Amino acid sequence: MKLPSGIPKGLKLVLIERGFWPHNQLHFLTQCSIPASNGKKSKLNPVCVQGGTCCARALLAAQPDFQAQKPELQETIEKAGHLVILYPAFHCEINFIEYFCGAAKHYTQKHCEYNFESLQRLVPEALASIPNTLIWKYHARTIQIMDAYRSHVVYASPEYENLVHRKYKSHRSVSARSIELE
Repeated sequence: MKLPSGIPKGLKLVLIERGFWPHNQLHFLTQCSIPASNGKKSKLNPVCVQGGTCCARALLAAQPDFQAQKPELQETIEKAGHLVILYPAFHCEINFIEYFCGAAKHYTQKHCEYNFESLQRLVPEALASIPNTLIWKYHARTIQIMDAYRSHVVYASPEYENLVHRKYKSHRSVSARSIELE
């Protein structure tokens, strides 16, 4: 992706080498966007993002070798013999550390005297106040949420609520879900 001099080739040259640059156009959009109203930042064109051929970025992103390329950081870590597990696109509810930090923040707000010295004293105390069992529960909940997303369950639907927010009445009774699994 670089010239012999070390300078990056750029989209146009890469597409010309692959025979994808439109012959009849001198200029070709680098990336499609939809102008926003009210002076806000423009948004990406959904057609472009979903693999269209409307611009240089979409054409290059649709190529199999570009789709198969792993991020450089992931390749480096795997080359060192480690396993890389990527979370889905970030959302706070699928990161159990967010629940942990939320609990620590709640503790801090409850016990804070609203000065810097008390905050310095309270933060380590707040982090230590959260039991490991609760941290494991946060982790289990995020796994349930990720499983629901992998199963293409719609957020906040009754099925999602059943999978993620189910309430147990007793640890000894048989649930309808366990009967389904058998």
